[in-house]
Amino acid sequence: MTVSEPATTVSIASGPLVGPILRRVVGMLAARADLPLDRLDDAVLVADLIAARAPAHSVDDKINVALDPGDRSLLLRVGPLRQGGGKALIVDAAVPGVGNVIEQLADELSVTPEGDTEFLHVRLAYSNGR
Repeated sequence: MTVSEPATTVSIASGPLVGPILRRVVGMLAARADLPLDRLDDAVLVADLIAARAPAHSVDDKINVALDPGDRSLLLRVGPLRQGGGKALIVDAAVPGVGNVIEQLADELSVTPEGDTEFLHVRLAYSNGR
């Protein structure tokens, strides 16, 4: 199955609904991208971490995430974040005794600057070799 949908963007006001909303949207789009259940669970876990950690690094009181489903992959673009916020968000994803969850689960992870802000890119994918 080839997914050729445009990116979906969500903008959620910081607060208690960020996690539940982002989890549902990520879960829905991960399923549409034909990710198997274990990778869908990974995507939802990454969404939980982003929801919990991104408000501290956002440039305003909203969490903005663009989700781009591909063929057995899902790309999340988080931001705009304040300068240094992308790397700080990655560092904040460390869980005692487990390590950095986003780094462990992401197939690709990068931070790109745009003017005075930056964006965190997280790609989760599935291949038969994984």
